[in-house]
Amino acid sequence: MLDGAFSPNQRLDGARQLGAEIERPDDIAFGQDGALYVSTGNSILRCTGDDFDAREVFATLDGPVGGLASAPDGRLLACVSGVGLVALSPAGKIVAKLESVGGEKVACALSVTVAPDGAIYLTDGSRTNQADLWLTDLMQNRAPSGRLIACDASLGGASVRADKLAWPLGVVASSDGNEVWVAESWAHRLTAFPRAGGERRVIVKNYTGYPARLGRGADGEVWMAFLALRTQLTEFVLRERAFCEEMMRTVPSELWIGPVLDGRLNPREPTQIGRIKKLGIQKPWAPPRSYGLVARLDANGMAVETLHSRVDGRVHGVTAVRPIGSRVLAVSKGRDCLVELPRGRGAQKG
Repeated sequence: MLDGAFSPNQRLDGARQLGAEIERPDDIAFGQDGALYVSTGNSILRCTGDDFDAREVFATLDGPVGGLASAPDGRLLACVSGVGLVALSPAGKIVAKLESVGGEKVACALSVTVAPDGAIYLTDGSRTNQADLWLTDLMQNRAPSGRLIACDASLGGASVRADKLAWPLGVVASSDGNEVWVAESWAHRLTAFPRAGGERRVIVKNYTGYPARLGRGADGEVWMAFLALRTQLTEFVLRERAFCEEMMRTVPSELWIGPVLDGRLNPREPTQIGRIKKLGIQKPWAPPRSYGLVARLDANGMAVETLHSRVDGRVHGVTAVRPIGSRVLAVSKGRDCLVELPRGRGAQKG
């Protein structure tokens, strides 16, 4: 249910697209050199200019690139599916790699963050699926197998700080540096892990959507992206294992009853969408197959502001949102674009 700070609006559709389309952008990071880095496919783009519309390939890696983070020494950290975590020099050359931890390969690196003291935290989404099989991982509904991994600035001394996480797509160090916050997409929750050790603390459980990456803002605030909204039908299908497994075996994945990032109307889509046009109007309130949603959280992790792109909107499948100076930027992987969020209270604070 969408209410309170999550009450529906259309503010995300007011976001301004920056530059030309980018194919399937996944994450963004603001570099120490003033450029914006965008992961797309197996590449990372270096974007400059007032609107980051002057773009060049910064690096091409050996697998799909997901999460990005900028290190204080000018290196760029990149999560590479099937490879692990790599550190890139300002020239785009690999200078360090983290490929396995505890004797297990980091095969599904999703997100990375740098704590104020330089320590690095990485999430490994699943032991059975790589990053591009996120929908398969959701529909398989296996026991959670994601990990939170810590390492030092040289990517050495790696250790597993938490295990059995349900697709931990978002990670960020808290503003005071004492905790690491992790967003688990399939558990629909945000959890804080003390960096000094101790019991985890659930900040929010049972989100109405699938939380994605986290971005640290000003005054302890955190921005959170959501892949899509949950629906009653998808939750039902996840419980009906025989039906779900037959669907996965016999139906193309783009037509499964489940969330998608794009959601452009396909006449072969399941009727779950309930958004069929009538009189030329697509129902904005229909059960969403895809959706656009970002939230601004206060220092305690509570949502104080959300921006939506409803079923009939144009900014769906947002995988990352980051405050950069006085601006807040996001990538819509579903609609192939980098956008600047409309100015609001949160953006002005940044």
